Amino acid sequence: MSRMTKEELREDPVLEAVQGFLGFVERHGRWLALGAAALAVIVVGAVMLQRSSQRAEAEASAQLAIGQSYFVQGNYAESESQLRDLLSSHGGARSGRAARIYLGDALLAQGRNEEALEAYQDALSKIGSGELQVAAQRGEAAALESLGRYAEASAAYERAADHHSPLEGDDLVAAGRSALRASDAARAQIILERARDLGIRSIETQIAFYLSQAELAQME
Repeated sequence: MSRMTKEELREDPVLEAVQGFLGFVERHGRWLALGAAALAVIVVGAVMLQRSSQRAEAEASAQLAIGQSYFVQGNYAESESQLRDLLSSHGGARSGRAARIYLGDALLAQGRNEEALEAYQDALSKIGSGELQVAAQRGEAAALESLGRYAEASAAYERAADHHSPLEGDDLVAAGRSALRASDAARAQIILERARDLGIRSIETQIAFYLSQAELAQME
């Protein structure tokens, strides 16, 4: 094979491409090195972030369990303190959504109904759907009822019942009771008849009691 002349080497397209690449590396080597380093930092950072997130979730879950434990013991003030600490340090964690509901429960148990309502509504603003949403709606309804805002409480209880959770019957009874207290006997009767149609024996006595009240109120 004959060797290429200098002129031919200069005009060879492959060689030109190689030389061009080497020249680019020489001119921009510093930036290429920085780019590679940045990529490594991003990868390492992603791994560390994942581990940090897992650690935060574990810590939040542990704090939630402590807050719940204090609540069950009747120590509502300490339960509130634990839950507030959780929300302050790990409010974005999954356990933070449940913590907002339990915070409402702790406040409601202390008779701080306005604060409890705010906690439940804060929970509702951060929970998409599912059991936690129903629990937050039920808490909101209970706070509204405690505040004497019976018409709003009835509507909130009914929204919770619409999810057909295991407590649907209880939610409907509460919605009917609140409607009665709001002097809306006709609405109360409709809701209570809906509860009766579920055929849940454990709430039959309550339904019969409030239904009789609703019927009497409409006869006056």
